Amino acid sequence: MIEAANIDSGGHSNSASTIISEMLDFDQTIGKVLQFADEHPGTLVIITADHETGGVSIPQGDIANATLELAFHSDDHTGIMVPIFAYGAHSSDFQGVYENTEVFTKIMGLVQKYHQR
Repeated sequence: MIEAANIDSGGHSNSASTIISEMLDFDQTIGKVLQFADEHPGTLVIITADHETGGVSIPQGDIANATLELAFHSDDHTGIMVPIFAYGAHSSDFQGVYENTEVFTKIMGLVQKYHQR
């Protein structure tokens, strides 16, 4: 488990530079995790968040010039749905839209399935 807690702090303080910097660091970390999963068959990687903070939107961006504009609509947690990404073994079990507590249930189902073997 890896947490990028400063993404949350950046949302609370409405700091675009913090969020962008932390997301870039998190992206590099996820790259290493996916590489590990590729080298270790049977590994499941789950990437998600417990909530969204700041009500962040992206009104403008330019890929060619590597520029991005963020807009903030809150300094607190919001009700915006957070994505879940899964990679590797049993990643298809994590498709769809559901309550975040269901992630625990799905993980425990896999643990029980493999513990019984």
